[in-house]
Amino acid sequence: MTNHIRLQTFVPYPVARWVREQANTQNESVSIFIRDLVMGAYRAQELDQVEALKSDERDRETVFASVALDAILAAHPDSSLRQKTHDAYVRRLRRLGLSAPSGNGGQDEA
Repeated sequence: MTNHIRLQTFVPYPVARWVREQANTQNESVSIFIRDLVMGAYRAQELDQVEALKSDERDRETVFASVALDAILAAHPDSSLRQKTHDAYVRRLRRLGLSAPSGNGGQDEA
């Protein structure tokens, strides 16, 4: 079982009154009510960090997949297939209401 450590803090009177009222409404002690608030904030922060890591991993996988697909298209015997894919990509972006890739870096967005 986890050992709990007691923490103490000072809050403004209106906050203290709100905490006491909420704890009373939920039929809990002030200590339990505050603990639940702190634990909820802690879990939310952990979840945000996990989601950020997952998002970073998804971004890396997306980049890898696009580079791999571009390499496969470039090596395909039908040399027009790569351009056809890029054209279809631009059409799909437009249909979805997304902006087409800029011409600054060439036609390749992968």
